[in-house]
Amino acid sequence: MGNFLSIRQFSLLGMLLFLMSSSFQVNAQGCSQPSNLTSNILSTTSASVSWSAIQGAFNYTVQYKIQGTTAWTTTSATTARSFTLTGLRASTVYEWRVKASCSVYSSIAVFNTGGNTGGNTSCSQPSNLTSNVLSTSSALLSWSAIQGAFNYTVQYRVINTFAWTTTAATTGRSLSISNLQANTEYEWRVKASCSEYSSIAKFRTTGTSGGGGGGNTSCSAPSNTKTNAVFANRAIVSWEAQGGAANYTVQYKLENATVYTTVGTTTGTTLTISGLQAGRKYQWRVKASCSPYGSDVQFETPFASGNGNITTMSGTVNVFPNPANGNEVQIGLETESAQIMLFDATGRMMKQEVGRDMQHTLNIANLPNGIYFVRVSYDGLETPITIRLVIAH
Repeated sequence: MGNFLSIRQFSLLGMLLFLMSSSFQVNAQGCSQPSNLTSNILSTTSASVSWSAIQGAFNYTVQYKIQGTTAWTTTSATTARSFTLTGLRASTVYEWRVKASCSVYSSIAVFNTGGNTGGNTSCSQPSNLTSNVLSTSSALLSWSAIQGAFNYTVQYRVINTFAWTTTAATTGRSLSISNLQANTEYEWRVKASCSEYSSIAKFRTTGTSGGGGGGNTSCSAPSNTKTNAVFANRAIVSWEAQGGAANYTVQYKLENATVYTTVGTTTGTTLTISGLQAGRKYQWRVKASCSPYGSDVQFETPFASGNGNITTMSGTVNVFPNPANGNEVQIGLETESAQIMLFDATGRMMKQEVGRDMQHTLNIANLPNGIYFVRVSYDGLETPITIRLVIAH
């Protein structure tokens, strides 16, 4: 009986040890594998990799290798949710994965270390470089996205100087730079993590009155900003010349948009904004080379004419009654698409409306008696039509 009990006890002990061993293996892989694997290229030879936290994990272990090879390099365990890999090869695609102390290895993620300006790279350099001067000391730089790029690095410098200033890498397609010198011309370039630097683009900061870093400019923003004519897909805008200005820059955007589009720079005081959408509300602004941008000016494009034969119009406009002794006047138009503006005798714009019918009603109830001018712009006619209107309530 004693021997029987010993054997039975031994069997129970063996079973207990087996269950403990099995339990240990289950717990060793008893949590999900890390996800949200992200890589950030720090240089051509280093990268920071990160992942989501796993509940119950004591630490994490990363493995990485050159894509196409078989042997993994295993890092030391870390309690953090990120790890910096060093000693990498430039212009090389790497695979990596990570496991928690209680999980198996995750799925594989990929990154490209990218090359320097002198080496061969795996993707094309960024293009469509655009600059938007925000103030006397800052500018917003943007470029086109590059497929396969993990981030972008910008360099800039004052023209005719030697040393470049290199920014921190960004995953976006734009970057705001600050602490610039006022009234100074800069050149800049950008590279993707997998490309060489792009061709060089230029911009010029606005000037200051004292030559220092303050926000006061050497001339004020252009005044008398006017939308002279609006058509379905373009608008003609103008402003008053500013003393000391070498040129002017015009920007526009949809009413609810946050980013302006720069039309271009001109030495004149009028410019045509093209490529607009019919039936939309826009805002535009203008700055002199020595000034900040002025206030936004709003306009609305009319819907395109249905018959498409607008270039044959004679430019007829009828305004009645004239003199006007009531609260409204009727404006007879030659098309269902026209821009209507009302100016007083001093040239100040009192009303701006879009005519969408052949007969447009203009409310004049709150206007004092006097001489006014109705200006109508038809798409297809470059010169607006102006009619003298007398208001005598």
